Amino acid sequence: MTQPLVPQMPLDDFEDLARGAPETVWLEFVRGKVEVKPPSDGNHSEILVSLLRQFASKDRTWNLYLYAGLCTEAFSQGRYLPDAMFVRRDHRLGHRHWASPDIVSAVVEIVFHTSGKDHRDHDARRTGYASAGIPVCLLIDRDDNALTVFSEPKEGHYQQVLSHPWGMTVKLPSPVNVALNTERLKNYVERSTTP
Repeated sequence: MTQPLVPQMPLDDFEDLARGAPETVWLEFVRGKVEVKPPSDGNHSEILVSLLRQFASKDRTWNLYLYAGLCTEAFSQGRYLPDAMFVRRDHRLGHRHWASPDIVSAVVEIVFHTSGKDHRDHDARRTGYASAGIPVCLLIDRDDNALTVFSEPKEGHYQQVLSHPWGMTVKLPSPVNVALNTERLKNYVERSTTP
């Protein structure tokens, strides 16, 4: 039997802490723990720009917000800064620092190239998004050079998981319903620097 989650601090205290953090420090509240979101590197930023270009050229249905605060997890107890999130143009983020998950159709997370997997991107984050009812979660994995699409959230888990190697055109499920060309992602394959 698993132990109940005991947060490091009350959610209100975290929000005060995040509001008072320097501009260069981005704090998140993931499964009751304060986490620091790592800074983007060049390839990470290029991948985001590639996504922005594709969605800006479509039918203008979506706004793609980068690093906007989002309420997540069950009962909105998490506070994440997804790399990007899709919001229909007729919805607004509002004046609050942390947007409601009700207006978000999809989130994007880009896994940082590391010697090990980033647990927040692969486990806790995905569970947090599913628990909040975010319909689609896109995981752009720079270690495996793959795009994984998670959809159909139910009871804190995504029921559908489809992984695609970079280079394919991937049809994103409802409510996004956009074809995403991942050919350009091949430009950002991480090459080992060891002989």
